[in-house]
Amino acid sequence: MVTVAEGSSQQVALLHRISNIVSSDQDVESILQEMVHLIMNATHSDACLVYLIEHATNEIVLRASQLPHDAEIGKVRMQMGEGITGWVAAHNSVVALGRNASSDLRFKAFSSLQEDTYEAFLSVPLVDSGVIIGVINVHHREPHQHSSDEVALVTFIGEQMGGLIARARLTEQSQTAVRRMETLAAVAQAISAESYLERILQAISEMLAETLDSAVCSILLVDDERKELTVSAARCSAPDYMHRMPIRMEGSLIEYVVREGHPIVISNVHNEKQYRYPELARKSGLTSLLAAPLTSQGKVIGTINIYTRDERAFSDDEVGFVKVVAGQAAIAIQNARLMSETLDMKRTLEARKLIERAKGILQYKHSLTEEEAYLRLRNESRRLRRSMRDLAEAVILADDLNRKDGAKVAVREDEDIM
Repeated sequence: MVTVAEGSSQQVALLHRISNIVSSDQDVESILQEMVHLIMNATHSDACLVYLIEHATNEIVLRASQLPHDAEIGKVRMQMGEGITGWVAAHNSVVALGRNASSDLRFKAFSSLQEDTYEAFLSVPLVDSGVIIGVINVHHREPHQHSSDEVALVTFIGEQMGGLIARARLTEQSQTAVRRMETLAAVAQAISAESYLERILQAISEMLAETLDSAVCSILLVDDERKELTVSAARCSAPDYMHRMPIRMEGSLIEYVVREGHPIVISNVHNEKQYRYPELARKSGLTSLLAAPLTSQGKVIGTINIYTRDERAFSDDEVGFVKVVAGQAAIAIQNARLMSETLDMKRTLEARKLIERAKGILQYKHSLTEEEAYLRLRNESRRLRRSMRDLAEAVILADDLNRKDGAKVAVREDEDIM
């Protein structure tokens, strides 16, 4: 039996510990783990799990547990209103079940969570300034009557820690935003500084992979004639990915991105029937995919593909960020293509000028018509397997040398006369 003095001492220790955590500068994961240990010690429970609301997907996501649920953290998800946890989040209300918790009609079990087999279950909203940001679940293996003091204590801890969690999440979001802005600035700098398209695309893929912590970031360009996509650049920690052949667009997931001009998010490519390379994904350890179109002048010219090893639900912010980078990449590609076309036109014009000059030389020296001079150049080009431009340059060079030799002879003759 706990005496009044012991109870007061425990409460003071709890408040002191909460105060230390609140005044510390910890990340979200560390704060959540601290809260799990606090609640378990305060309630003498056998398990504690904390879920946070992910507003981008409107889901409740497991973020912390006293057990090593590494494979489940971030993976166990419920829609708002789904299961007891989702119900608590949707209604901002407490649920306390002293025994046979799994028999409650709202209960949803996860086979990977052994805590769901326990008898007693207390689920309390985690709030920040009156706004629910998550749910705290407390489990007892044996039947356990949750007292009003126990419910109030868990609620109090949730209220004290909720604001800290919200601030830590905001800090992380701000840091992420800064990294993304730095990436966008670096992409813009690469586009303006580099003159080679391959370097630009490679720089973009590497910066995107670093920012989004992805295993693979590839940029695929459309070959309209062959109806294929080819890997033009990639930051890749899965070497086998780079060895695959060009992708046939017909019937593929990427075809949808190219055809509709909209991004797609696949949380697990292994479960997607339209995904063309499940064996490659398995061998390379790739799970989630975000594909965004590269659009130039209203036409999709390629895609940016982001793969992660762990299953991930890409947020709206992440999708929007990739779309912005895709827009910049499309501009770089279009500019490079325009520059290439301009250079080709310039070379063609220069070649025509050289050929016209060579034709004139042949006409003068061999008394040929314009057509005959052209045919002689063309036939020699085919016989020697050299371009007409190369032959034209040779004719012009030979004529220049003959002119110089003739000029030297004329000078020597003048000197002899003198």
